[in-house]
Amino acid sequence: MTNQPRVVLYLRLSVSDDASTSIMRQEADLLDLAEREGWTVARILSDDGISGRKTRANAGEALRMLREGEADVLAVWKLDRWSRQGLGAIGDLVQTLDATPGALFVALKDGLRSDQAAWRLIAAVLSEVARTEADNTALRISSSFAAGKANGRFTGGTIPYGYRPVKNPDAVGRILIPVPHEAAVIREVAERLLSGEKVFHVVNDLNARRVPTARSAYRRAQVLGLESDEDLDRGTWGSTLLQSIMTSDRLLGRVTYRGKLVTGDDGLPVRFWEPILDLDTLTRLRAHVRDPRSPDVPRRPQRRKASRLLSGVAYCAHCDAKMFVNTSGGKPVYACPNYGARGCDKGPRMYAHTVEEIVVARFLETVGEFPELELIETVDDPKTSEALAEVEEALRSAGAELLAEDGDTVSVLARIDALKTQRARLRQTPATVVVEAKPTGRTLREAWDAEDSIDRRRDLLLNAIDHATVSALGAGLSRKGYHPERVAIRWAS
Repeated sequence: MTNQPRVVLYLRLSVSDDASTSIMRQEADLLDLAEREGWTVARILSDDGISGRKTRANAGEALRMLREGEADVLAVWKLDRWSRQGLGAIGDLVQTLDATPGALFVALKDGLRSDQAAWRLIAAVLSEVARTEADNTALRISSSFAAGKANGRFTGGTIPYGYRPVKNPDAVGRILIPVPHEAAVIREVAERLLSGEKVFHVVNDLNARRVPTARSAYRRAQVLGLESDEDLDRGTWGSTLLQSIMTSDRLLGRVTYRGKLVTGDDGLPVRFWEPILDLDTLTRLRAHVRDPRSPDVPRRPQRRKASRLLSGVAYCAHCDAKMFVNTSGGKPVYACPNYGARGCDKGPRMYAHTVEEIVVARFLETVGEFPELELIETVDDPKTSEALAEVEEALRSAGAELLAEDGDTVSVLARIDALKTQRARLRQTPATVVVEAKPTGRTLREAWDAEDSIDRRRDLLLNAIDHATVSALGAGLSRKGYHPERVAIRWAS
């Protein structure tokens, strides 16, 4: 070692420290130490705002300087400023000192020097104490976060779309309140999706209108109360993002903790803040926009897919039998099944595309300008209806808990019994279901042109017609000709 040893000073401030262990104080104390010891300061390295349990680039640089002879001494304010990773970090330090004879490590406030007897034992004990303190700090933070979540407080992270955090007026922490302009977007999107508009159409419209996404720079500026620069990025909406927002329990004022809804003693989800949508709307949205295979989406009755537009709708005009689709000359035809020996002496047959073309043309010509109507069921006691829906949802959740290997069977069964009692009481509450036909804003022709699904077009068709009949080919007429007079429509009464 030279007459004036070169020292590298290492400083670290973690995000949880206060001013008592600030970078400035550490540096001042270590500079005083270097002056007292007669060391030349070769370099001052710091990892500011980095936890002692994470890898730090400048700590590695300090060890490199020792190994490569660029410094003779490594000085830190305290051992826990060097690391809180336990024996592993001390092992790296010891290996470096062993490989560099004459090198010295000093932890000022611990009075620890590597030229002392039994310094390794002392360093090992101090490092494990530091690691334990770090574990306890992390546990306290985690416990505080968990308690906040379980009690409905907003504990940080991305602010859910439609809400802003405010100070809880009744307790500590923050809660969420709806933001009028974002809540209006959510309600608008819900109405559009439930009216049959495609998700990607809504997504394209939101992007065209430059509606900010939840994580966009523009929205962050709004949340922080800063002046919103029009040039700030507003993010890009996508189908997955929109579906995630529109099916979230947050829109009902609910909180999910560790994958489960926070519930009360009665097993029902607790509502912590003002909802933006009601339960019925959210349930219909989930069934409409989510993957139907998802276990939390109510199953719809499976309907056999129709092979043709008029399957089950076309009838023989002579024997009133339902016509079936088969092939003739490689082309699909509607044919009477009773021709010949089965009793129908006419047995009409007609190319499928011709029958469908005739029926669709008459349908659109007759009622195409009529408004498309959506039948909406409402209950004259919506609170009872929503309470019943929440009980049903809680029963489904409890049923899933019974299947879990670590489930508390006794308490879950008791909860199910209480929920069933509550459901029976709610079902006995008198209520009247009112069916209202509400215009969607489209004509039947516009609705027809917008749909490309056979099943959806059949639904539109069957709202207006009961069935269609096909009569036999008249004498002297060509089978390949276009004969609209052979097709008659029986309109729905």
